[in-house]
Amino acid sequence: MQAVEQFISQTDHQALYDAYRGTGSKPFRPERLLAIVMVLILQGIRSPAKWAVNAKNDDRCKLVGRGNQPSRTTLYNFRDRAAKFIEAFHTQMIRDAIQEKRIDPTEGCLDGTFVAASASRHKMFRLKQVSKRLSIMKRAIAKFDDPSQIASHRPLKRIPSWLAKTPGGRQEQLEHFRTAKARILDEIRLNRGLPSSLRRQEEDIKISPADVDAVIGKDKLKVIRPLYNVQYMCDFQSDVILSYGVFRKKNDTGTLIPMIRKTRSIIGESFKKVHADGGYCSLLELKDCVDEDVELFAPVPERKGSKGRRTDSGQVQITADEFEWHESSCSLRCPAGDLMRQVSRSKDPRADGRHVIELRFEQDESRCAGCELADRCLALGSRRRTVRRLEDQSLMDAQKEKMKSDAGVASGRQRKMRIERRYGDSKKHRGGSELHGRGLTRATAETGLMVVAQNCLTLYLLVKRARTKQT
Repeated sequence: MQAVEQFISQTDHQALYDAYRGTGSKPFRPERLLAIVMVLILQGIRSPAKWAVNAKNDDRCKLVGRGNQPSRTTLYNFRDRAAKFIEAFHTQMIRDAIQEKRIDPTEGCLDGTFVAASASRHKMFRLKQVSKRLSIMKRAIAKFDDPSQIASHRPLKRIPSWLAKTPGGRQEQLEHFRTAKARILDEIRLNRGLPSSLRRQEEDIKISPADVDAVIGKDKLKVIRPLYNVQYMCDFQSDVILSYGVFRKKNDTGTLIPMIRKTRSIIGESFKKVHADGGYCSLLELKDCVDEDVELFAPVPERKGSKGRRTDSGQVQITADEFEWHESSCSLRCPAGDLMRQVSRSKDPRADGRHVIELRFEQDESRCAGCELADRCLALGSRRRTVRRLEDQSLMDAQKEKMKSDAGVASGRQRKMRIERRYGDSKKHRGGSELHGRGLTRATAETGLMVVAQNCLTLYLLVKRARTKQT
């Protein structure tokens, strides 16, 4: 509570009041609403409905709220308005901490986690199911509410239990399913444009009409449900969250550069290093980091088949890493010392719409036939050795060597200690395992409120510990 009071008293409220500027009745003091919400989030209470109950019964809420007892509607509206000001509050918080020299963020730890959306995991529909329900809704509206509604002339034999009971509810339900159909058609169209190796079966593409912005994927418990991907960039030397983001993604691919740019927009160009796990380390992301002038510390994930297949003799095949690459001549030499010839140069597509260049090298059959390493080099039923290598793979090779160094080992250890603590704290103590607002905007606002509450407590404890050491 002291941390919240101190934060509220030291923060500029202009962005908060701008979110309430306009017509309407005089609102509660917004900074007092923010104080109540932050106190409750730090207790693990995330639902606006529960905020309203606790604001009336919790003495701490009464104290920071100066006696105000906001209603459910007031707090739900506050949660929705938070999307307009919470980014500005978080930015001001981080910049003030840097100016007061509480933190010196030149390095950051990045990681993501899946958070359950505010939608049922039992109601996820394919395109065929969405279209069928839309047809039933239109026929019901044409029969009971609006005869001008364009619908099929087939009679409606019975009213399904899932159909809304009121005209307004049916109309709202119709709009939700229309939006869901448009979104799932967009996903199918994008899926058809992908290479066959990355394309999903269209029957596997589903959507949740309750929250069309959420993606359908597996959470940490391997349960398939509507999800959001929440990303944190945490200070490497403290537990302060420098930036956050909420994405419609089933994995971490494509989130590295947006998070770096967002962090730099808050703290400036002094941000130079990022520590992450293997999900953020690909050739394209390494090249992007070079362009952004940021050094990435992340282990290189093993490529499929990189451990080698079995040979005719039953031994494990010599891996591609044991072939010697000459950067100056762009040539490849096999472990026996013979040069291999390049037979193709092709584009290898990636899921984000970009591609890398793949080089394919082959050795002559005559050389492989008489080679003393053939028993360990040639795969089952093969007469020659073929090796694939990405253009600019030297970046990946250098990254592997860097992660084997003392700095790379220390990076992995420190990253887990920092970023995993933030996610553990949010899910275990702050109710961060699920969201209570539907849509990407509300999900981002709710995440922002939690990040500000976490940082408020973290910075307060940093100052308190520093004063204790001085005495």
